[in-house]
Amino acid sequence: MHLIRKTVTALVLAGLFSKAQAIEPFEVKDIQVEGLQRVSLGSFFTDLPIRVGETIDDARAPSIIRAVYRTGNFDFVKLEKEGDTLKVIVVERPIISSIIIEGNKVLKTEQLEDGMKNAGIAKGEVLDNFVLDKIEQGIADQYFSNGHYHLDVEKKVVELSRNRVQLRINIKEGGSARIKEFNLIGNNIFPDEELISQFELSTGGLFTFITDDNKYSSNTLEKDLETLTSYYKDRGYLKFSVDSTEISLSENAEDIYITIGMSEGEIYKVSDIDIIGDFTVKEEAIRRLIPLKSGDVYSAAAMTFAEEQIKQLLGLYGYAYAEVRTMPEVQEDTAEAKLTVIVDPGERYYVDNVNFKGNLTTDENVLRREARVTEGAALSSAQVERTKLRLQRLPFIEDVKVDTVKKEGTTDRADVNFTVKERNAAQISGGFGYNDFYGFSINGELSHQNFLGTGNSASIGVNTNKAVKSANISYTDNYFTQDGIGLNTTLNYSETDYSKLNLIAQSLDTTALGSTFYFPTGEFSSFSIGGRYSENSLTSPVTSSQRVIDFFELLGADARADSKVDFDIVSANVGFRYNSLNRAIFPSKGVDHSWRLEVGTEIGDLQYYKATYDYSYYFPISEDNDWIFSVRGGMAYGDGLGDTDALPYFTNFYAGGSGSLRGFEPNTVGPRDIQRFRSSVSVPGSTPGSGNTTVYLPEEYDQIAISRYSIGGNAKFLNSFELIFPTPFIDDSSSVRTSLFVDVGNVWDTAFDVSEFESLRVSPNSQLGYVPDFAEYNDYRASYGISLQWYSPMAPLQFSLSRPLKNQPYDDTETFTFNIGKTF
Repeated sequence: MHLIRKTVTALVLAGLFSKAQAIEPFEVKDIQVEGLQRVSLGSFFTDLPIRVGETIDDARAPSIIRAVYRTGNFDFVKLEKEGDTLKVIVVERPIISSIIIEGNKVLKTEQLEDGMKNAGIAKGEVLDNFVLDKIEQGIADQYFSNGHYHLDVEKKVVELSRNRVQLRINIKEGGSARIKEFNLIGNNIFPDEELISQFELSTGGLFTFITDDNKYSSNTLEKDLETLTSYYKDRGYLKFSVDSTEISLSENAEDIYITIGMSEGEIYKVSDIDIIGDFTVKEEAIRRLIPLKSGDVYSAAAMTFAEEQIKQLLGLYGYAYAEVRTMPEVQEDTAEAKLTVIVDPGERYYVDNVNFKGNLTTDENVLRREARVTEGAALSSAQVERTKLRLQRLPFIEDVKVDTVKKEGTTDRADVNFTVKERNAAQISGGFGYNDFYGFSINGELSHQNFLGTGNSASIGVNTNKAVKSANISYTDNYFTQDGIGLNTTLNYSETDYSKLNLIAQSLDTTALGSTFYFPTGEFSSFSIGGRYSENSLTSPVTSSQRVIDFFELLGADARADSKVDFDIVSANVGFRYNSLNRAIFPSKGVDHSWRLEVGTEIGDLQYYKATYDYSYYFPISEDNDWIFSVRGGMAYGDGLGDTDALPYFTNFYAGGSGSLRGFEPNTVGPRDIQRFRSSVSVPGSTPGSGNTTVYLPEEYDQIAISRYSIGGNAKFLNSFELIFPTPFIDDSSSVRTSLFVDVGNVWDTAFDVSEFESLRVSPNSQLGYVPDFAEYNDYRASYGISLQWYSPMAPLQFSLSRPLKNQPYDDTETFTFNIGKTF
């Protein structure tokens, strides 16, 4: 249309020229051009269809004018004769220096600019007034296709120096029209409700204020019509078709009515399946990938799945560009369809180069060692996808894109290009902080998950708050050997006042050094083995806590007389992990299983074992993986070994808080400390005048008190069920995650015997008036709520609002929690 308009204008001007300025034919001795500013003289003469020495007359002049107009650079063209010189007088069209769009909120500026660019209006382009006159309607059409019919568009052209202009567009948006009703015509098999429920568009629902699913969009309607077609064809209606679509608008332009006409047709069954082509693999292997057989109801989804599976099979052997398509031959008299699967593997390709882009801080060797596709080997689609997955699982990589490009000049070579988007791997924090549980704190930490671009992790930090003073150094070399064996080494010192962590009143000072080796056993699995040595000093005030008394006796001390005991622990650990999560941060699919056994050996002062199993499952429930269902949890059990009768109580398991059971105060779920007091009476002394003497009564007269302090248990289970959904008002979900959750779990003591306390009197100072049975594993707790996780530039943050569903009377609950330094 644009070219036609230019041609018509040129013809009119050329006609006027021929009538008003008829010239005698003459030989052109020279050509002069007036009016050029932006267009170079050389470029102009390239497009000018006449040269010096040629003859011009009235018949040729119009074609010259048309040729100059066709360049699109001029608003005016005129030819004049001065002696033997041809003068070409032009007026250039201005260049668009910039485009400023204001007032748009519904549509992004980039969307509007793309629409204008398709119409020929863009920065750096020549301003075409004819197209400019249509730009207002073009913008309106973009809004109409998104359900916005109340709109006012104003444009203004501001002239600048050097034949440049600035285009200013002001948009006044009104309210959007909402879908009021769907009207389906021709559906006799499936009811309206069933078909409409498949659509992304709707007339509104409970979460419409978040999803905007009743907001009309022509693109979304197209997708819904494709979904409707697939719904029928996946159920055998091979000849289903959408015959018409009508969009009606109410008089006030606020309600939209959508009418869809369709023809359902009959259900077709498969009569036979033929496979033709150059298979390169056995036909039987291909046939096994087709889920349909003769006599089955036809399903387009099943055949699409089969086509993709066949492509993947051929891709394993280097046929990266295989084409597979299904041709149904309809037999209307029998309502059957013969399916012909055409397989064209194409050429077998080999990898020429494996390239990495986007790694600004990461050494290329760190990425290349994750590659499972090898230069010179057959191009395997499975290995390409495996490499992509391994790169995505690196904690310092946010996103990975892969592109396979055929090598120019060859028929069997291709380059594999991986483009990575790095995540900020450094976390630097320090200063004053406040936590709803730990109170005010002073901390400083420097950690990096991609230290010096090596892919290794390093951290050093100090922390002090009301309960913990600690310093630690850690370093992990993920490729300690070229075979992929990893090594983690940690050195830490801590002083912990457990009474301020809702635990039993005591303090523990620990200096520890530990190392663990990780041996890869498969693509997603690894085996670990390590050890840890710690020097410990336990300080406890003179106490009546039976747990503390028993522990001091184990180490040859008397808790009623001594307030401090020193001991060493030498432990060994083994573990196994299977991790197929697609990302290290905010995964959307995959599983993670981890088993670990820690044993306190007889080389130290305490012998015990602790076995733990943790797991995570992520199931995407939408095509774009923004709706995800996850299940996380774990089980743990421990006990004493040798002379150690029970698991040392300060190594017990705990639960509660944002890292385990949200809705409960940290470390408060499970057994509480029970203190036992000797009862006594005062009697006169045996010697007259010597005063009274205290006599302790037998143990059956002892009193007990249930403390507010938790001592944990030797057994634990936790489960967390989460529905992850798109965070409202956040377009990029790579660093933010929102979820609804239900947490369930318990901590208990398998050796606890409540009958030991049945005959004893509970002290009036006890926090509870009775002794709960802390051996009951089924006294589980549960909570529900909503959580927001943000992987901020400084550190991961988690905020949760929660309420208990089931709790015990002595539990400490909380509504709002936040956690720094961990994501799920």
